[in-house]
Amino acid sequence: MGVVKTLLGDVQLIRAGEFVKVGLGDEVFIDDALHTDNNSSVGILFNDNTRIGAGPNTRFSIDSYHFDNQSQQGQADLSIVNGTLALVGGQLTAKRLDAVKVHTPTTTLTASCSTLSVKVDPLTKEAP
Repeated sequence: MGVVKTLLGDVQLIRAGEFVKVGLGDEVFIDDALHTDNNSSVGILFNDNTRIGAGPNTRFSIDSYHFDNQSQQGQADLSIVNGTLALVGGQLTAKRLDAVKVHTPTTTLTASCSTLSVKVDPLTKEAP
């Protein structure tokens, strides 16, 4: 589904409640969560060529992901609890701009263009 392509510093993968240190080339799956430490970042490449980058002190999860190679269609849902996340759409957003959704504590964003970036401050309790 997805592969860790870039890695800087310490990044933890949380899978089925277990914490595992992330390495280059590691696969990520639905229901995985990732957490970057201070001065750390991670980049993931998905099957449809969608790319996601997470900056320092970020926690996000892959809630759902589906991509059909034949029809070149599918969808993805991600959630970010805190930190920064950047997305560059691949074949999912080439067919349907709303195919990728990013959920924050206060709202849901759709990748209504080929790129999307979001920053979530855990101290902010409501949308501006």
